Amino acid sequence: MLTINSWDKDGKQVFVIDGRVDTDGALQMEEYLNKSITNGNYHIVLDLSETNYLNSAGLRILADVLTQCRDKGGDVKLAAPNIKVMRVLEIIGFDKFFNVFPTVDDALAA
Repeated sequence: MLTINSWDKDGKQVFVIDGRVDTDGALQMEEYLNKSITNGNYHIVLDLSETNYLNSAGLRILADVLTQCRDKGGDVKLAAPNIKVMRVLEIIGFDKFFNVFPTVDDALAA
């Protein structure tokens, strides 16, 4: 099960992704992030501290959202991924495309 909460800080939209980003969770995450982009939020921070699983569908959505935001002059920053999620990001090479920060505050400050 996936729970997503969001809040705004200095013009950046922060999403707390809590749970499993499996096939169903990926669709839910895509819906939230696309709605945010449609509303003009191109500076997004994803708090992954409570994300305990991330599959290929979730990775595809991250790539799509990153492209959309960067095309509009924004960015997607990843904050506080646990060791398992960070390892997936490294294996796929996403750590080279995304800015990854140890905390949400660090991501917001960057």
